[in-house]
This record gives sequence, C-alpha cells and structure tokens, in this order.
Amino acid sequence: MPPLRWLSCTACLSVPKALANQTIQDNIVLTAGSSAAILTGVALALLLFGIVSLSIFNQKLRRQNRSLLSKNRLHNAFLQQSEDFIAILASDRSSRFINPALAARLDSTTTALNSDLPLYVKNDSAVLLLSDLDLSNGWHGEAWLQTNSGRIPLSVAITAPLQPDAKHLLLGRDISNLLQQQQQNNSNVLYDNATGLYSPVLMTEYLHTLVQISNTSHLPFAVMLVRLNKLLQPAAVAPVFDLQKALVQLANRMSDVVSQGCIVARYSVDTLAILVPQHLCQDNTELQLNRLGHKILKLAELTATASGGPVQTTIGISVFSTDSDSATELVLAASAALVEAAKAGHSRMAFADAPFAHRGSEYQALESELQKAITQDEFELYYQPRISIGSNRVVGYEALLRWHNPRRGILLPQHFLAITDESGLTIQLERLAFSKCCSQLQLWRKTDINRGRMALNISALSLQQSDFVSYLNEQLAAFALTADMFEFELDEDTLLQADEQVQATLQQLAQLGFYLTLDNFGEGMSSLSVLRQQPLHSVKIAPAYIKEMEHNEQQRNITASLIRLASYLHLDVVASGIENEMQAYLLHVMGCDILQGHLFSKAIPASDIPAVLAKENRLVRKVLN
Repeated sequence: MPPLRWLSCTACLSVPKALANQTIQDNIVLTAGSSAAILTGVALALLLFGIVSLSIFNQKLRRQNRSLLSKNRLHNAFLQQSEDFIAILASDRSSRFINPALAARLDSTTTALNSDLPLYVKNDSAVLLLSDLDLSNGWHGEAWLQTNSGRIPLSVAITAPLQPDAKHLLLGRDISNLLQQQQQNNSNVLYDNATGLYSPVLMTEYLHTLVQISNTSHLPFAVMLVRLNKLLQPAAVAPVFDLQKALVQLANRMSDVVSQGCIVARYSVDTLAILVPQHLCQDNTELQLNRLGHKILKLAELTATASGGPVQTTIGISVFSTDSDSATELVLAASAALVEAAKAGHSRMAFADAPFAHRGSEYQALESELQKAITQDEFELYYQPRISIGSNRVVGYEALLRWHNPRRGILLPQHFLAITDESGLTIQLERLAFSKCCSQLQLWRKTDINRGRMALNISALSLQQSDFVSYLNEQLAAFALTADMFEFELDEDTLLQADEQVQATLQQLAQLGFYLTLDNFGEGMSSLSVLRQQPLHSVKIAPAYIKEMEHNEQQRNITASLIRLASYLHLDVVASGIENEMQAYLLHVMGCDILQGHLFSKAIPASDIPAVLAKENRLVRKVLN
C-alpha cells in the first residue's frame, strides 16, 4: 500500500506545475501587451508635450514679434515726430538718416543722404564740427547748425560706434531759447532792470579791481553812496510820489553831472553807488569830490521837484586809502558817512574823514569867492623880470596873477588855478590878465620904461575858443599895441593834444606876430616832430632841471643837452627858477642867455619895476663876477 500512496502523491504534484507554466506563459503575454500600451502612451504623451511646447513657444514668438513691431512703430514715431534733431552717421561722418525735424531746418543740398551735416564749431566759424572730431568714445557739447534761416545753437550728443556697422547716432536739441534765458539771467546779475545801471554784484567787482590798482599805484579813488529818502508829510497835503520812479529818473540823468570814467551802479533799493576812479582823484581830491557831490545834490533836487514829491538826498563819501584800503571797509565808511549826512539835515553830504570834509567845504567857498573876485576886480598882475646875461639888460617880463582876497590875503596862482580849471573861470582870468597887460604896456610905453616882450601863460581852453584871436585883436587895437610885444607860454599837453581848432589858432597867433614858447621843456613827453611841426619860437627849461643842478652832474648834462637840442631847432632858450649865482653861471656857460628867478628879482607889482631897472647892471655884474 505504501507505493500506491507515493504514486498518488506524484500525480497530485504534477498538476499544479502545469498550471504554473501556463500561468507564466499567460503573464508573459500579458506583460508584452502592457509594455506596448505603455510605450504607446509615452509616445502620445511626448507628442502632446511637444505640441503644447511648440504652441507655447509660438505664442511667445508672437508676443515678441508684436512687442518688436510695437517698439518699431514707437521708434519710427519718435524719429518722425520728435522735435529734436536726429541723424545716423556712417563711419565717414556722412549722414545715412535725417529725421523730419532736422530735414525741415536744412536746405535741399544738405538733406540728401551721404552728405555732411552743416554743424560748425562756432557761430562765426567756417570749421565743420565733424571733420576732425574723435568719436571713438562718443562726444557731447555745443555746436552751431547752419539752417535755411541762419545758424542756431545746438546741444549735441554723438554715440560711440555702434556694432557691427560702426555707425553713430547723433542727437541735437535747439538751445536758442535757453541761451537767451541765460543771457537774460546774466544781464540781471550784471545790470539793474529798473535803472539800467550796474548791479551791486558788478559794482563790487569793479570796487575790488580799483583797490588792486590803487594798492599798486598808490593813487586815491572814492566811493560815493547817494540815498533818496521820502520825507513824511500829512496825508492831506502829501502828493502821490513814487520813490523808485524818482531813483530811476536820477539814475537816467546821472550822466549829466558825473564825469566820464566814473562807475555808477544800483547799490540798494533806495541808494546809488558811484566809484570815482584814480585819474579823477589825483589832483585836489577834496575839491573834485565836493563839487561832484553838490552837482548830484542839485540834480536830485531837480528830479524830486519834477517827480512832485519831497525827498531828502544824502551822500556819503569814503576815499582810498585815507579811510581804508579794503573794499568792504570803504563801503562801510561811506555808509557811516551817509548816516552823518542824514543827521546834518535835508540834502547834505558828508565825508568819512573829517579833514576831507573841511578842505572840501573850503574849496567850495573859495570857488564862490573866485566868481565874485572877477566881477569886483580883486586880481592884480605882478611882473618878474627876465635878464639877458649877454646884454646886461632886462629883456622882458612874465606876468603872474595875484588875488587880493579880502579874507585870505594875497593868494598865489597855485592856490586857485586848479579851481578855475574845473569851474571854467580860466578863460575869464586869462582874458582879464591880457587886458591888464595891455593897459600896463601902454603906460610903460608912455613913460619909456618898456623892456622887451610880456609873457603870459595861455591854456588849451582859451585856444579852443573860436573868438580867442578876435578878442586879442580887439584888445591890441584898443590900446594901440602890436602882437610882437607879447609872448604866450604854452603847456606841453596843449601841443601834444592839439585838435584842429588849437592848431589853427596857433598858426593864426604866429602869423599875427605873437611869440610862442613851450613851457616846462624836458619835463614831459615832447617829441622832435612836435617841436618841428608847431610854430614855436622858444622853449623854457623846466625848473626841476635847474633846482640843485650845481650839485647833480646828471641834471647838468641833461640841461646842457636840452639847450643844444633847442639850438639845433633854432629855438631860443629861457631858464627860470634861478636861485643862486652858480646856477646862473652854469646856464650861461651852457649857452642859455635869458634867465629868470629870485636871484635877480621876485615877481613884483608894476610900481616897483623902475627900481629894478635902475640896478639891472649891478644884478648881471654880480653873476658874472
């Protein structure tokens, strides 16, 4: 029985094995089918992904294309509609593109492509900007474009070369209005809009310049501040008055009284500033400033009257370097003087330095007294004899004015001639002196004590008068005298700066017989051409060469050279200022025969001349011995 169990068991085991094989085979078949399906799914998925990706990429390209088209339209619109000037330049600087704004401003010859843009370095230059310009790193700056209506200024920017074709983009903008605005702003800084005068900024610059000049030259100049103050009045009687309008009117009329060369500026709301330069302050500074101040006060009074309002005008004056050598301190000193002038009362002026104020008022009073002195015949002629060493005789006189001032005594010319030059009284005084000389010569001829010519100093002002020669002829005829009895001494500046009127007058005087002498010979800048061209008869050596000549070899050499030069030109020589015998002897040895000075006689009244003539031989003998 046991074997049977074993067989049955074997049979039982073989049945599951077959089933297992069959199952494996079925699984293999199923697995193969599944793989194919999977592969098919993957392929479909990849295809779908590619389609989606291509669709997304295509949409992106479309968006980019639309963006580029939009930008291109914007760029084209910018190029076509921009008011700025745009051009594309080739590497040779010729234009490849010009936008309509630029093309509209150019003529037909320059709008063509491949032509050079008419950009110039300067407005008045013929040099083209782009011809030699280095554009390797780009460029920006200002240039001038030649348009069909003239040149206009541009602000230009040019890019560095654009790869790959090495072109340049040029952008330009019209800055005409900007430059005009800048000029207007600069004008506002330099000039005051209301008055047209210099602004405070420019006035300060001028002031610093004057300080620098004076620190080197040591010459004075002045700062004047002119302030207008409206006076308060009851409302019932106060007229309508515009202070600013009065200030403008005063500024407009300032040129009527201010000398050429003065700098007039707007200093503040109610104040004008005047800088009086060095050349107007060299001589009699106090007198010059005092006279100018009074002229301004009078002008301000007239302006206020015309404006219909009560105005107080005050002037403060400071002087370099009396008050300060600093620009700031000079202005402060003038401002302080303004305050003092306001305290003094209506329409006054004040100097920062008290002595200046005193001397200025003295000069002003002296000028007023001068005008009265002419009408009241307070002037007298004194006469200084001229001695001829060769003939031992008095050979002429120089007539010199003396003023018998009732309050100040006898005044010499140096005390009042500067005032007469400025006030215009010189012409009256010189004519008065000639008339008195004629009267005296007529008297001396009757008493037989007349000796030689009568010398008088004549200024350029008299020579410039059209009736000067006719006046002289009238006086000569009235006293029965001739022109050869007179000698006119002329200042060197009169000859150097002689205009046509002066030249004609000199020629007429020489033709009439007047003897013409160059005064102070050797002191100035006389040239040989001036000495030869003018109708001169003699020269008078400057006293500066005579003084101390006996102790100075160089002065003796110069004086001897001047005398020889005059002899070469056939001019007589007169030497004045002789104070001692040695000077007279040296001049005599040098060849100068006619001498004048205190050694022989000082200037004396006509009544003392006979006494001098009585001892003339002894005067000359003393020198020669």
